[in-house]
Amino acid sequence: MMCSYQLQKYRNAGSFVLPVDLTDKETWGDSEHRLAYVSETTVIFKDIVQVRDDQWWRALSTGYVTQWAAMYPQKIDALFYAHSVDEVKALAPLLEKFRSSVGKKAYIVVSGGNFCPCEDAAAALNWPKSVCKERRFKIFDLQVGALSGASNSEVPLLQSVYSSLKGLIKIHNPSVIITVTDIDPNVKKALKMASETNVNGTALVLLPRSSVSKVLWMADLRSTALQNWNRMRISVNIITQSRAPSLTRLLKSLSGAYYTGDEIPVSFNMDSKVDEATIKLVDSFEWLHGPKTLRRRIIQGGLIRAVSESWYPTSDDDFGLLLEDDIEVSPYYYLWIKYALLAYHYDPQVSLPELSSISLYTPRLVEVVKERPRWNPTEFFNRIHPNTPYLHQLPCSWGAVFFPKHWREFYVYMNMRFTEDAKANPVQIPKSRTNGWQASWKKFLIDMMYLRGYVSLYPNFPNQASFSTNHMEPGAHISAKDNVVRHDKADFEVPLLMEDFRTLLPNGKLPPASKLPSLNLFNQPVSLKGLKAAGAKLGQDVLPCNNATEIVTVDHITGLPQQCSKFI
Repeated sequence: MMCSYQLQKYRNAGSFVLPVDLTDKETWGDSEHRLAYVSETTVIFKDIVQVRDDQWWRALSTGYVTQWAAMYPQKIDALFYAHSVDEVKALAPLLEKFRSSVGKKAYIVVSGGNFCPCEDAAAALNWPKSVCKERRFKIFDLQVGALSGASNSEVPLLQSVYSSLKGLIKIHNPSVIITVTDIDPNVKKALKMASETNVNGTALVLLPRSSVSKVLWMADLRSTALQNWNRMRISVNIITQSRAPSLTRLLKSLSGAYYTGDEIPVSFNMDSKVDEATIKLVDSFEWLHGPKTLRRRIIQGGLIRAVSESWYPTSDDDFGLLLEDDIEVSPYYYLWIKYALLAYHYDPQVSLPELSSISLYTPRLVEVVKERPRWNPTEFFNRIHPNTPYLHQLPCSWGAVFFPKHWREFYVYMNMRFTEDAKANPVQIPKSRTNGWQASWKKFLIDMMYLRGYVSLYPNFPNQASFSTNHMEPGAHISAKDNVVRHDKADFEVPLLMEDFRTLLPNGKLPPASKLPSLNLFNQPVSLKGLKAAGAKLGQDVLPCNNATEIVTVDHITGLPQQCSKFI
């Protein structure tokens, strides 16, 4: 058995007992570990059987793929890895959430040896030490360095973790391997290599310790969604001009938020008249989560160009968060985005093609109606659940993540419809005050979303607490000379959500996509099909379509309008 184990571990080579008759299991060797349970061997050669039994289970717990394991592969949700007792403690809340969730399977792997003795790990989890000897696995002890001792080379550690994890992954097929971001670099490399060996797809999740207890919602996602953990790329794109104090506040809130170990690029998009204080602030800002990019226009472009040119997707997995400098974000803003994308966009069992963005902000007004009446979603949805998230036809300009396919589509649409004269724009949404808006990127996006039945996902928490707030400081629209609308700060500045939002959601998790209520532009309940029907009826899109049954569909790579398609 030791020869077989070493061949597999270091050469990825299989071994066989000969002769073998494929039709006669008696010639297969002890593939199912039966000898330990045969009374003759157990009684007569008890000590030998005990040694053999211990060796079998020790090998199995360190990733030895037996013939039985190869024939009967398992499927679990998560495999946690801890290289030290401190890491066990850090991962404990999420491990416990997985193990206590109905229908979920999760185990923890520890390095063992002098790094993290199994018994110490069990004690840190408040498990009895006997779990280290149990045949029903909860914890896998790799016993790293138990025999060879310490080494000055990185190779033994890397090889030992890699080879064992590779076997455990092959046996158990976890959707994710979860560990902490600050784990030993050689161990991190080994885990990455091991996760990449699984042809069925295993994502390596590297969590900052401070975020572990904040992402318990991971256990509520389907395994097929969890596998896509690393696919998305969310960039932060900041539009700023000459409001250094406001920008300082935004950057402080971004730096103090919880993250999930992802690389997050940040870009600063400045117009030509940006002041010296802002330039110095942007130049000195240190962003720890990814690359920083600075852009400055040579000719003053205004807000419509500043926003629309601040981000363009590089792939279908590239999502853009757009923030003006008078916005401030909640510490939980990124977790909300990540959770929502995995639940409603990356779950292969969910179909929600109408979803074009995720808002961080919850509005207090119905802004497209002339009177701009106050609106409280907590009261409005009380019969469903006071804190249910909802789908709304209105795009958000005060902190939102935009989807790549829809943004390409919007880019083309705005280019085809852009005019400085609002009256020259042919799209007139019945009873909407947006018809009188001057050239505005949000106006064009509203028009497109109305015509094609698109929606944004909105949060909904007590007192309209949100993942972003708007401080309503003077800029291109607020306090502008030609803006006749009076803005009351109390109507726009909402409190930031400073507590874990998971506990506030219906049943403690995001509801199924089919249970999300949907509203039209005027905050009236309308089905997703009803939204498309209203857009078709207007008949003012860039292609003429059947006003009762068809809407415009586009080539999602170029964003160009392609044809009229029936909607369902």
